[in-house]
Amino acid sequence: MDYKELKLTISPNTDENKEIVAATFSAFNYDGFLFSEDSLEIYIPEKDFNEEEIKNILQNFSDIRISYEINFVQAQKWNEKWTENYYKPMVISEKLLVYASFHKDLPQAEYRIEIDPKTAFGTGNHGTTFMILEEILKLDISGKKVLDMGTGTGILAILSKMKNSGYTLAIDNDPNACINTSENIIINKTPDIEVKEGDINILSAEMFDIIYENIWKNTVIGDLPILFKHLNEGGILITSGYYAKEANEVISAGEKIGFKFVETRENTEWAIVVFKK
Repeated sequence: MDYKELKLTISPNTDENKEIVAATFSAFNYDGFLFSEDSLEIYIPEKDFNEEEIKNILQNFSDIRISYEINFVQAQKWNEKWTENYYKPMVISEKLLVYASFHKDLPQAEYRIEIDPKTAFGTGNHGTTFMILEEILKLDISGKKVLDMGTGTGILAILSKMKNSGYTLAIDNDPNACINTSENIIINKTPDIEVKEGDINILSAEMFDIIYENIWKNTVIGDLPILFKHLNEGGILITSGYYAKEANEVISAGEKIGFKFVETRENTEWAIVVFKK
């Protein structure tokens, strides 16, 4: 699949403004984002590209000035650019190493996850994924039933299975993410993970002890009633994918449904909220 590269020049050119713009465009399920020193690059499948839609989105920004240019990018070139400019090996909590097949001279760690990300979200480099991985490393997961909702690369499900989780289900509405997750499951020798394409509505009677959802705020809030229904008593829900300033809105929505708020943390302006049922 080939892409259109939407290169946005943002003024004032701050990290916060880039994150705000990226968050807005992410609601349209575009496939990838690259943050460079002077621009934000968004990658949209060529078949889905609509310049009028782009213009309508940009009109919503009153305090941020944005100009743009459009380029054609082959899928292979997008993958190469993404990995060269964004994805770096990292060690989390001195226990987990996340790396790609092209990384060399890697440190030792108790858990090692190889992720060749392609266009799916979830390498650990983003603050939201990083914080959920930290939480998983702290949890007693052995034998627990786990749902990774919006799995991306499958990294959360893979770490759970490495920690001996029981039935583990990874769901994503992007077919490319499901393919990528299935490939990463094979690479990391964690075959007992079921992968399904779809949204939260494909859940039927399954019940889980631990659920992760790392998506945007509106999706998380909208999914909370169904997540509550599919979480066992005493179970843990870990949510992220939104800004720290939005965490209270998520907490309030969760408590209204019946979740017990456990904690919230932030990393580079992003938040994580943990609930218990």
